[in-house]
Amino acid sequence: MPECFYSWCGNSMNAPRGYISSFLPSFPIVAPLFAISLAMNYPLAFTSLAVAVAVCIAVCRHKASFRAIPGPPSPSWIFGNMLQLWVSSPYGKYEFAWLKEYGNIYRLKGCFGQDRLMVSDPRAVQHILNSVNTFRISPILETLLHTIQGPRGIQAVRGEEHRRMRTALNVAFTASAVRQYQEIFEKVARTISSRLEAASEDVVDVCHVLGAGTLSAIAEVVLGRSVEELDEELVQVLSIIAVQETRHTPGSVIANALGALLPQFSLLKHVVSLLPILGLLRKTRKLATRLGTQVIEEKAAALENGMDPGDDLYAYLLRQNTTLTKEDIAKQTVILLTGGQDSTANTLTLGLLELARNPELQEKIREEIQSMTNSSHDNKPLLNALIKETLRMYPLEPLVERIAQRDTVISLTESISTMAGERMDHVPVHKGEVVIVGIASYQRDKSRWGENPDKFDPLRWVDGRVVKGEAIGPYANLLSFFGGPRTCLGWRFAVLEMQTIFSELVGKFSFALAEGEPDDLCVQLAVSLQPSDAKGNKVVPLRVTRLL
Repeated sequence: MPECFYSWCGNSMNAPRGYISSFLPSFPIVAPLFAISLAMNYPLAFTSLAVAVAVCIAVCRHKASFRAIPGPPSPSWIFGNMLQLWVSSPYGKYEFAWLKEYGNIYRLKGCFGQDRLMVSDPRAVQHILNSVNTFRISPILETLLHTIQGPRGIQAVRGEEHRRMRTALNVAFTASAVRQYQEIFEKVARTISSRLEAASEDVVDVCHVLGAGTLSAIAEVVLGRSVEELDEELVQVLSIIAVQETRHTPGSVIANALGALLPQFSLLKHVVSLLPILGLLRKTRKLATRLGTQVIEEKAAALENGMDPGDDLYAYLLRQNTTLTKEDIAKQTVILLTGGQDSTANTLTLGLLELARNPELQEKIREEIQSMTNSSHDNKPLLNALIKETLRMYPLEPLVERIAQRDTVISLTESISTMAGERMDHVPVHKGEVVIVGIASYQRDKSRWGENPDKFDPLRWVDGRVVKGEAIGPYANLLSFFGGPRTCLGWRFAVLEMQTIFSELVGKFSFALAEGEPDDLCVQLAVSLQPSDAKGNKVVPLRVTRLL
C-alpha cells in the first residue's frame, strides 16, 4: 500500500499497519471489494480505500456547528482525537487534561475530519440524556445491544415499549423491594470472606474473588438459584466475559465512526455483528434466556398451585401481576446476570485498591463499621462516602456518544468563548452530528465536587466540599448509574450490595498493596472502565490479612 496512506494516520499516534487492515473490512460496500483486492494485489485495495475516503469526505463536507468552539489539535486526519480519547492508557490521560484547558464544552476531531462536541456541562448533559428521541445511540451500539440482549431486552427496546417495560420492572427495584434482598447479600458477603480466608497465598487477586461473589449475589437475588445450580456452561461463559479482552482498538474506533457517518448502510451493522466477542455474547444470551425461561415457568407453576415461589426478584415480579409476560421477564436474564456481575465487581475491586493505597482511611472506615454493627448501612457516613467516591472516580461507562436526529440547540450552565472571542450560552447541533457526554469529566468538575477533583478522597462527601446542585443522576448526583429515562433500574440494588460486601470485608480484613510489586495498576476502557495491570490484564493482587 502506498506510503502516503500511512502518513495520513498521523505520526504522533504511530498507528501500526495491522490496525489499518483491521478497520478497512468494517466499511460497507467496500469490504467485499477490499477482501478480493487483497488476494489479487494492492493497487485495487488502495482504489477501494480511495472510494471509501471519498464517500466520507462527501458526507463530512457540510459545515459543522462546532467549528467555532475551541478544542485540542488533531494528530491525525483519519483518527482525529479519537484514539487519544478511547484507547489511551490509563483512561483519561488526554481527556482530563483537555477538561482543565478547555472547560466542560469543547470541540474534538472525530475520524475523517468530522467535528464532535465533548460535553460535561451539567445543564447540557441533562438535556442530552433526557432528550432520548432527539439524541440517539449510534447504529453500531444499537446492533451490539440487540446482539447482547435480543430485541426484547430493556436496553434494546425504544419509545413507548421501553416506558411500559421499565415501569413494570421498576416494582422489583424500589427501595422497599430492594431491602428484602439484604439477607441474601449478607450470605454472599460471608461466602466471599470465606474464600479470602481460605486462599492459599497472602496475595489474592480480588478481581477474581469479587467477580465470583457478585455472580453468586445476582443469581440468588434474581433467580433464587445458587451458582452451583446454574448451567455449568453458562457459568463458564460468564467467567470468560468477565475477563475477556474487549478494549477499544483503532479498528473499533473507525467502525464506530463509519456507523455514525453512514447509518443508512445496514451492511455495516451486520459486519460488526461478526466480531468474535459477539459470538460469545450471543451464546451467553441463549443460555441465560433458556435458564430464565425455566426459572419463570417453575415459579409460575408454584404460584398457580398455591406454593411459595421464593423471595427472589423473578418471584416478586410474578406476584405483582405486572404487564410483563413470562417471556418478557425471561428475556432480561442476560442483562441482569452480565451487568449485575461485572459492574459491581469492578467498583468493589477499585474501592479496595484505593483503600490499600490509603491505610489511614481504611482504618477509619473499619472503625466505623465495627462500632456500628447494628446500624443500617445508610447511617454509616464513611462507608457511603467510600462508595460514592469510587463511583465518582471510576464510572463504569465514562463516555457515551449520541447522534442528533434533528436540528436542535443545547443550553449551557455558563457561557463559553468561541475561537473568535465571542460569548455563547447555547450550542446549535445539526441533524447527524455527534455529541459525546463525558461522564468521567462531569464527575471531575471542580465547581461541583470541590478542590482536587482528580484525587480519590471520600472525605469530600462528609466535610461539605461537594456542591448540592440540581440533581442529574439518581444517586449522589453522580452519573455512574446514568440519568434521564434510561437511568439504571438496579442502582439501589447495586448500592445495597456494595454497602453489604464492603462492610463485611473491610470490617474483617485489611487490604494492602503487594510488597515488592510496583503500584502500576490503573484503569482502562473496555466494555466498561476496568482495573488493569501494566500488561493490560484484568487483575488486582492485594495482600489480604484476617483481623477478626
